[in-house]
Amino acid sequence: MKKFLNKRVQGEYFENLALNFLEKKGFQLVEKNFYSHFGEIDLILRKDNLIIFVEVKERSNQKFGNGFEAISKKKLRRMFLSANEFIAINKLQNFNIRFDAIAFDENGKCYWIENILWGDEIGF
Repeated sequence: MKKFLNKRVQGEYFENLALNFLEKKGFQLVEKNFYSHFGEIDLILRKDNLIIFVEVKERSNQKFGNGFEAISKKKLRRMFLSANEFIAINKLQNFNIRFDAIAFDENGKCYWIENILWGDEIGF
């Protein structure tokens, strides 16, 4: 696994890998690192009438589980609230919305899960 100067540089590197992966699937970047007072969304992309909000995780080893296991209920709720803010600001109410996650393992292999967010994860 590649060594990084700090966590910010490491995060940027894997967000760019995830972005390249999704662009090859036909998605176009709408915004990267969207911040609201609820939290941050790593990637926001569009394909036709679909907007996806993507959380990117990387694990250099499996000691604390894989990257998907690092996405807590609290993180999902913040992601949902941030996405609602983004939708309202950008008037995207007529788009289909989906929440995805991309994780990279210690070998840099990319795993993509679509529809990571359901109502029971965030208390609905």
